[in-house]
Amino acid sequence: VYSGAAREHLCDRLSPGCFYRLRVYCISEGGKSAVSEALLVQTPAVVPGPCLPPRPQGRPKAREMQLRWGPPQVDGGSPITFYSLEICPLGSYEHKEVYQGSEMEYTVSSLLPGKSYSFRLRAANKAGFGPYSEKCEIATAPGPPDQCKPPQVTCRSATCALVHWEEPANYGAEITDYRLEWGGIQGSMQICYCGPGFSHEIKGLSPATVYYCRVQAVNVAGSGSFSEVVTCITPASVPAAVACLWGVKEEEIDNPQYSPSTCLAIKWEKPCDHGSEIIGYSIDYGEKQFISVGKISEYIIGNLQPDTTYRIRIQALNSLGAGPFSHTVKLLTKPFPPDPPHLECAVYGHQNLKLKWGEGTVKASTTDSIQYHLQMEDKNGRFVSLYKGPCHTFKVQRLNESTSYKFRIQACNEAGEGSYSQDYIFTTPKSLPAALKAPKIDRVNDHNCDITWESLQSMKGDPIIYCLQLLVGKESEFRQIYRGPNCSFRYSGHQLNCEYRFRVCAIRKCQDTGGAQELFGPYSATVLFISQRTEAPASIDKDTVEITRAHRTLSDEQCAAVILVLFATFSIMIAFIIQYFVIK
Repeated sequence: VYSGAAREHLCDRLSPGCFYRLRVYCISEGGKSAVSEALLVQTPAVVPGPCLPPRPQGRPKAREMQLRWGPPQVDGGSPITFYSLEICPLGSYEHKEVYQGSEMEYTVSSLLPGKSYSFRLRAANKAGFGPYSEKCEIATAPGPPDQCKPPQVTCRSATCALVHWEEPANYGAEITDYRLEWGGIQGSMQICYCGPGFSHEIKGLSPATVYYCRVQAVNVAGSGSFSEVVTCITPASVPAAVACLWGVKEEEIDNPQYSPSTCLAIKWEKPCDHGSEIIGYSIDYGEKQFISVGKISEYIIGNLQPDTTYRIRIQALNSLGAGPFSHTVKLLTKPFPPDPPHLECAVYGHQNLKLKWGEGTVKASTTDSIQYHLQMEDKNGRFVSLYKGPCHTFKVQRLNESTSYKFRIQACNEAGEGSYSQDYIFTTPKSLPAALKAPKIDRVNDHNCDITWESLQSMKGDPIIYCLQLLVGKESEFRQIYRGPNCSFRYSGHQLNCEYRFRVCAIRKCQDTGGAQELFGPYSATVLFISQRTEAPASIDKDTVEITRAHRTLSDEQCAAVILVLFATFSIMIAFIIQYFVIK
């Protein structure tokens, strides 16, 4: 590296941090001397040279990116001990070290989406840090928008609110939509608006009600976080409409003054007061006909027309005014109950009375609209029920003879029970004497006979007399031969070989203050007596006497039986002939 007369030399262009071996020898006229021992010399190390700018490894993400770099071309004569990576947001001059180490790659995190960052790198050895590399500008990928600020809610009315919000940071991608959630329960809000606007009007709200809302921004990278939940309370308003209004059935009304013909009973459910207490209700039941009532839930409308349809609706009132009317219900008043019919006695009997009333058939169907209620006064002066139904007649049984009874009647229909009629008094007549058995005839001689019959007791103090009648031969009418209280009579002067028919009846002599009255009972069966000269006993038993009525009836029965037997016999013979000659 040097040859000359000087005894020193400056070696340059050496590499830093390298070992060198030096030796020297002399040259004279006598020749070249032997080489000296080698001297080991090392140059001091220097800082390394600049690195190449870092480069992204793969596509940058929204909030992180991976960088990689290589060693510097000049290490300064000493191994690289570590690298220093610094970051600076674009537009800022403040660099911040994010990594220091021996690795040649690093993932930078906690970045903002859609932002550009400047990176620079330097290497270090034992001599110190080398110079910075050139800057490398890299942008993160776009990310979802930032969280929106809490929206502002303005109540325009009790049922309308305006929500307004501001635009948040978009993080590299334009915001395309905003999502507004609204609800009455904080954990169950629903999206009520989605669009690019910064405000939205919400209608159809309930007065005096707490609502919750929040907003969220959306771009192509995704949806940002929802804003904080905002609470708002709508102002109070007039009451809501009555939702349930109905008519009350007549059997459910416990009011003695209620009349289905002139009254209508209604009930309703209390509506929402919308933040102001309900102070009353207004009932509309016709054209410009209103009734104001207090804080009640049922009412009876009176002074109405019978058999008329009314349209009824109701509205609630509070300090802010009247709410909307409810739905309309149609209710019909019933006609007035019918007047009582005229009562009369159609048939009098000593133990029964057949009463008749009104106009109509004797038997009516159960579907008739008018029902009747017949009552009779008992021994205690109280009226008891005898009959309820649609018929127009009724037979009162088990009465006493010659007794006055008091009756009254009322008519009922779907409108209710009408008033009772005036009291009607009907009197049962006295009963007739019972029918007597056929008299007995005892022959005394050829020209005389005794007729006897059973006796009857007096009837409630009225004496009983008897009337004996006789029909001789072919005469057409009976004639009276005895009338009196005795139970026997001797008939004389009859002719031989002649037919005599006797019958008897009882007569009740009524001892009334208005004058004597005779009631004739039915006649007994007729007894036939034929006068003959004979030695036979004079007594003729009833068994040997022919009773014309019984004989006549028995003959009819026998005749019918004979005809039936003959017809049956003839039918059997015809069937036998057909079976034998036709079929076989």
